[in-house]
Amino acid sequence: MNITIADVAREAHVSKSTVSNYMNGRYEKMSYETRQQIEKTIRSMGYVPNLSARRLSNKRKSRTLCLIIPGNLTRVYDSLYYPTVFHAAEKIAAGENYKMLIYSRGSTVAEDEIHFLKELASSIVDGFLIFDLDPKDRFFLEFEEADIPYICAGQIENFTDYNFVASDHEKAMYDSLKYLTQIGHKRIGIFAPTTASVVEEARRHSIDEFCRNESFDRSAIVEFHVSDRVTETEVLNIWRSVLRDEKSPCAFIVSNAIRTSLLIAAQELNLQIPRDISYVNIEYYRKGALVNQEQTRVESRADEIVSIMFRELLKQIYEPDKTKRPNIIIPLSLVIGETTAPPG
Repeated sequence: MNITIADVAREAHVSKSTVSNYMNGRYEKMSYETRQQIEKTIRSMGYVPNLSARRLSNKRKSRTLCLIIPGNLTRVYDSLYYPTVFHAAEKIAAGENYKMLIYSRGSTVAEDEIHFLKELASSIVDGFLIFDLDPKDRFFLEFEEADIPYICAGQIENFTDYNFVASDHEKAMYDSLKYLTQIGHKRIGIFAPTTASVVEEARRHSIDEFCRNESFDRSAIVEFHVSDRVTETEVLNIWRSVLRDEKSPCAFIVSNAIRTSLLIAAQELNLQIPRDISYVNIEYYRKGALVNQEQTRVESRADEIVSIMFRELLKQIYEPDKTKRPNIIIPLSLVIGETTAPPG
């Protein structure tokens, strides 16, 4: 037997409209005691709302958003990026009386996945926050055609006709390269993932632009490509090999995840930072346990990105006729610390 709102209202000794207001987060004129009574009744009766029925009216919202993230969940916690994203999203959602779902997508979103996501939008989610864009996989345009609210984290090069909020990774890379060359480094090493993403696309474009604008020898920027399937031990072995090679650069631009292995390898080889090795952490979240120095860094603004994405998505959901297309770039700043110095 299906339990209805009427059943809940009768058991809680309130009206159906009061239960409906509770289910839709309209608490303004509802006492704390009434909310507690309804919540207790829902739990004791095992009531599950028919979300599909609730969504039949455009005036009703599920008050649920979906985060779309990469399919390789084993790599989600390799850095502090996704923990930061999840924490920020959870905090904002709680303040807005929203719930969050996480959907793990394939590397290329197939037609059946698109169908499934559209079904979610017609039943249990109000919109999508999309992370880790592949520059060539523009599945989110299907949402646009279907008039489904969405917003992406990241800007695709030479393409702005979609909803996005992005950090200015291009300028961050340019500023990092310029600073290292200004203090005298003639060769710079960059560890970059082999996986295609809008972030890596922006950074690689910036490397080429820097060499062009600053008349810097492109071959003096040495890229070390690391697969997303590589283990921590394998990364450490790569660093050991690089730091032992006398022809390798002595200045590096690294991500937060790669930095830890750099510090371990440098300690093993008795190399001092920054006397022997300089590095810029281009995805800084917080000071690590392995080094007491303040890092030369580009501080991540992932939590701010999520906050802006959430706010812009709610505008699409609740004020679609008034909302302009969000194309928002958040600046990133290079902060000079103690992990860089002129070459010895």
